[in-house]
Amino acid sequence: MFSFIYNDMDFSHSRAEHPVETFKDAGENTYHENCYEMLVLLEGSVKMVVENQEKIMGRHDTAIIPPYALHHIESMDDSPCEWMDFKLPAVFVSEFFADRIKSGGVFYTWPEDVMVFLDRIEEFYDLYRAEGDTDEMLYLGMGIWLSAILVFMFRKDNAPQKSEDTENILGRSVAEYIDANLTKRITLQDLCNEFHHSVSYIGKQFRAYAGMPVMTYIRKKKMETARFLIVDRQSKPVDVARELGYTDYSSFYKAYVTEFGVPPKERRKKGDR
Repeated sequence: MFSFIYNDMDFSHSRAEHPVETFKDAGENTYHENCYEMLVLLEGSVKMVVENQEKIMGRHDTAIIPPYALHHIESMDDSPCEWMDFKLPAVFVSEFFADRIKSGGVFYTWPEDVMVFLDRIEEFYDLYRAEGDTDEMLYLGMGIWLSAILVFMFRKDNAPQKSEDTENILGRSVAEYIDANLTKRITLQDLCNEFHHSVSYIGKQFRAYAGMPVMTYIRKKKMETARFLIVDRQSKPVDVARELGYTDYSSFYKAYVTEFGVPPKERRKKGDR
């Protein structure tokens, strides 16, 4: 793990054992002036929102955020997360790479051979620190390393595909179906009937797409909607439970407590968002 900040460059390798706490204040949109940010997720699952695009990111997924793009990050659960974050001054990004990033979209999944470069960056940082080099030298060296990564990423035979290409179609279709049918009681068998695949195949494809099991995704989506209706719309929890397809209020209550740590009524009283 490391952290290096010098002038307008900010590199770090971080780990959070409890990302809900770490990212609790990260839900507000922010942007960087004249700076690209590249976030590479090494472990765990987070939701990244950049302008009007969003993705549930899993291992090796990467977001490349251009200057002035509004963005924020949200934790998906409290499982450990590990990531590298690089804020790189625009001066280090040539017009060629800026055009490639602009046309390629925000989200990527890196090939294994590109991930090797991240290990080299950390070795480079440790070496320079051990040798006692100045921050200015490290600043220039880090910039060169990141430029090399961009060269390797976007070379013709190794260019990372946009997430729309790398994500499997079935996983995305299942997520879209769930999002459109949150008021229904959705079972794995319902999904099998809808998409004509076995439970195990759907489960495998969906986990590859969303980074979590199908039923966990359904619960999280329903509870996000429930929180909005109870806190923002001041709806009665029992009515919300019925609207989201729960025939047993105790099951809804348990799911809500599991997701947010407090009962629906208590959250409503506090007005906690």
